[in-house]
Amino acid sequence: MPNSPATGPEQREFFPEAYVKRAVKILRLLSDENRLRIMLYLAKEGRTYVSRMGEALELNQTTLSHHLSLLRNADLIVPIREGKNIYYEINKPFWREMGLEFFQHLKKGPRVKFLDRFVISMLK
Repeated sequence: MPNSPATGPEQREFFPEAYVKRAVKILRLLSDENRLRIMLYLAKEGRTYVSRMGEALELNQTTLSHHLSLLRNADLIVPIREGKNIYYEINKPFWREMGLEFFQHLKKGPRVKFLDRFVISMLK
């Protein structure tokens, strides 16, 4: 079937390959229940001590450290050291970039003109 709508060049180039690979990496990381719970906790609470997060999520230090390391290495969260304390928070610039890129590429699609006026904002 030459260039059917589902397999034509426009469909293959709808999102750049680099963006797709990055998004797949993020989604795989977040498919783990503990990592998703960590991200949701940080989204709700903001900058948080590791010990407070462990208590709230009922995760032992070893498990929490493992998941935080994976999230940090993927740039999904950032550590902030203040003296002996380490806080974590969501990497807002990274998420903002991924979201903006998503909607910029989506707007290029043939059936999504309505997104020109679509706005996402974080509620506080």
